Amino acid sequence: MNITSLADVSFTLMIIFLIAGVSTALSRQQGIDLELPRTSHPQPQSQAGLVISVKADGQIFINTKSVSLASFGKALAATLAQNEYHQVYLHADRRVDYGTIMEILGIIREQGISNIGLTALPK
Repeated sequence: MNITSLADVSFTLMIIFLIAGVSTALSRQQGIDLELPRTSHPQPQSQAGLVISVKADGQIFINTKSVSLASFGKALAATLAQNEYHQVYLHADRRVDYGTIMEILGIIREQGISNIGLTALPK
């Protein structure tokens, strides 16, 4: 019995699934390492939207692009001009200063975004 063609088909399928898996992993948004606050009833993200992350040291990310607080407004405006987002999700480390969060929320609202989701993990 000749199993050469079976081995070829199996190898080809393995390559196809490997390429599909790698491309899916690379296209998925890579998260920023944060320690999110915990709450008893977090709401799931129901829509796709722009993700803004704030690390404990004050570093700000728009999706995965790092920006400073001083240039955050301009970078946000440029990102919103490229894509139309109706929802913004704010991922902030639980150790970030409340004043910093309020300043970032103000800048987001200045750009015309009123639908802002604050993310948390379940307890």
